[in-house]
Amino acid sequence: MVKFSLIFLSFLFAFNSFAEDNFYKERKDMVYNQIIKRGIKDKKVINAMLKVKRHLFVPKNLQKLAYKDSPLPIGENQTISQPYIVALMTELLELKETDKF
Repeated sequence: MVKFSLIFLSFLFAFNSFAEDNFYKERKDMVYNQIIKRGIKDKKVINAMLKVKRHLFVPKNLQKLAYKDSPLPIGENQTISQPYIVALMTELLELKETDKF
């Protein structure tokens, strides 16, 4: 638990510029409680989850739910996966800086 907390705190200090957006606290809490506590360790994945403004990818009326631990509808019978699943799938890819898509 202490190791997770230290990793999380290091990212908070590195990304305090994100504090200006309205959903920063929700995103920070999501990363700590749903991502780090569940075992995601890849710093680049954690960094990406802190940076990406998930609320911008869902309809306005659902933005307040964007950082909850659940998938959300995004239209056309599609959903955005819950944050942990996104982080897990991304970590499992073991991406390197040289990888291209």
